[in-house]
Amino acid sequence: MLYGSDLHRVFHSWWEHAKELYGLGAIQGKATDCSTLYYDPLVAYHHMTKASGHLLLSHELIGQKPAEARRLFDGAAEFLGWRSLEPLREASVDYTTLKGEPSGTIRGLTLAREFGEDAIYAKLKAYAEANYEPTWDRESGEFTWGFGLNEWYPRGQYNAGIAVHEAGGPGAFWHVYHEPNLRKFIEPTVYGVDFPNVCLSQAWYDTSRRTLIVSTDGGLPRAAGSGTSFRVRNIGRDVRVLIDDQPSEQWSIVDGDLEITTTVGEHTILISH
Repeated sequence: MLYGSDLHRVFHSWWEHAKELYGLGAIQGKATDCSTLYYDPLVAYHHMTKASGHLLLSHELIGQKPAEARRLFDGAAEFLGWRSLEPLREASVDYTTLKGEPSGTIRGLTLAREFGEDAIYAKLKAYAEANYEPTWDRESGEFTWGFGLNEWYPRGQYNAGIAVHEAGGPGAFWHVYHEPNLRKFIEPTVYGVDFPNVCLSQAWYDTSRRTLIVSTDGGLPRAAGSGTSFRVRNIGRDVRVLIDDQPSEQWSIVDGDLEITTTVGEHTILISH
């Protein structure tokens, strides 16, 4: 098993080989060339993609090779006409045709957000809003995308992918790889949330104030106003709790961790220690 600098060195050695073997034209300066999505050395077979296939490669390269990832994205955007005023053309799942499907546009949303391509992002976002069936289920309190699939449950892979662009911003993927927040493993951490009756819209630790800020959403309509609780580890026993700006004694120490009791609904909870 390789770690740290050894892994970094092996990757960069492999990458120089891969650029030649996999025919990554966008990196070599020919933005709309095809590239190899998968190479089988046993039969010397290249599974080729059109330039739209660069979106998947770009997504996987951001952490190690952001400049190359950007050029791959630019190649796909040029090939698909995403910078033009023409109607949006989706990337293709079948790389021998131009038959569109959501995964390319989903990755495009994340990549456009990552690289600060606001115009492309707006174009893809408008297309997704108009064609991918964004839906609030008021009974369950869940927001999902149907993608026109008419499935009993919303497609998990697509929904997970499209959720990424909502949470990210310019440089977000790069920061995950190069500036990870490792202090979160020793700072106060929320767990044991009463999902799906209630969800958290915020859980952020202010280091300078030694305060954990937790916000809950409205929760499921059928559970509104009922009792609920969550726990916090790595915070100790000497705490002060405010719920909606009012001092609260609705807490206790359980198994060495702090347990907060409240009701299902929108609340802001400040826990200082």
